[in-house]
Amino acid sequence: MTSPKAPITISTPTKVKDDFSYKVNGIEIELPSLSYLKPGLVRRIRRLGDVDAMYTLLELTLTPEALAALDDMDPDAYHELLEAWRAHSGISLGES
Repeated sequence: MTSPKAPITISTPTKVKDDFSYKVNGIEIELPSLSYLKPGLVRRIRRLGDVDAMYTLLELTLTPEALAALDDMDPDAYHELLEAWRAHSGISLGES
């Protein structure tokens, strides 16, 4: 006799609602969570490729001062910021 199987549950991804905060040269960078974007932002970037969507999202959400701080960042530090934003949002790049 076998025991009954446990019901299959499908886990839904965790949505992080909190904005992402990061300091760049003393300037506060505030970005929305990538897993909890407002519908209007999603609508504006829905047809764009990944890179265009990311830069459009930055331009739509950051102040001119914050954008200028990002523009002047060291490329390695910029990639660290993007990785921290992704990790904060609970977004996984998956396996290649």
